[in-house]
Amino acid sequence: MSELFRSDFFKLRKSRSILVCLIVSFILGALMSVIYYIAWQELSRTMDETLKMIEGMGDYSGVVMEAMDILPSDNLWSYINVSLCDQNVLYIAAVAIGIFVGSEYSMGTIKNSLTRGFRRNSVFFSKMISAVLIMVLIVFVYAIGSAVPGCILFGFSANISAGDMLMCIALYLLLFIAAASFYAMIAVITKRTGYAIAAALILPIIVTALINVIKIGNQDFGSVSRYWLFETITNTQKLVQSGEGYVPAISGAVYLALSSLIGIGVFRKQSIS
Repeated sequence: MSELFRSDFFKLRKSRSILVCLIVSFILGALMSVIYYIAWQELSRTMDETLKMIEGMGDYSGVVMEAMDILPSDNLWSYINVSLCDQNVLYIAAVAIGIFVGSEYSMGTIKNSLTRGFRRNSVFFSKMISAVLIMVLIVFVYAIGSAVPGCILFGFSANISAGDMLMCIALYLLLFIAAASFYAMIAVITKRTGYAIAAALILPIIVTALINVIKIGNQDFGSVSRYWLFETITNTQKLVQSGEGYVPAISGAVYLALSSLIGIGVFRKQSIS
């Protein structure tokens, strides 16, 4: 397997699409940080009017308040945290992983690995490890891009304890590894770059939208929906600070295990030509 991973790592280093995604991640991270800062300043000036407007929304007020909770406050960690729970970085990673794993099918390199005698388990996990590496790199670059404006504006500052900060970082890492395995699983199932990207982008959006609609009519559903991977990522810091850090830990572990099992199960039975 080490030979397979070295080969995949070499492909990652030479991949222009991954480089483009990293550049886009840094620029978008910095841009979103500035946009969030402007939005927070405007919200602070009109807080009373905003709260009255939200109260008048009835059943929709909870969804709006959850969206507002994402906005960073005036400290560096808040900007780093918002970049880590921002769905934009997941979209970029979905594209990058879809291109990398999907192209292995279209270019025939997966078939070449199998004909050279490598076991299917080794080939699959090499691709999944590569997907995890892509995810971590993109998230790291996105967070650095977001931290630059935050550092300039507020210096090195935080609004949570060092213990909670480290816990959040560890849980984010687990959740992003789970998300990477989820995207790798989709790419293996679809076997096509375009299909992999489309499914990785659309499925989470559809599921999240359905969850939000259900929550409007049934507030108790929120205790279940918080285990949905992409909602868990958004609420990680809130869960840690409320003493519910076990939620992202369980969510990340379950999605990682399920994605790996489904992915390897499908890959073992695939006809690869």
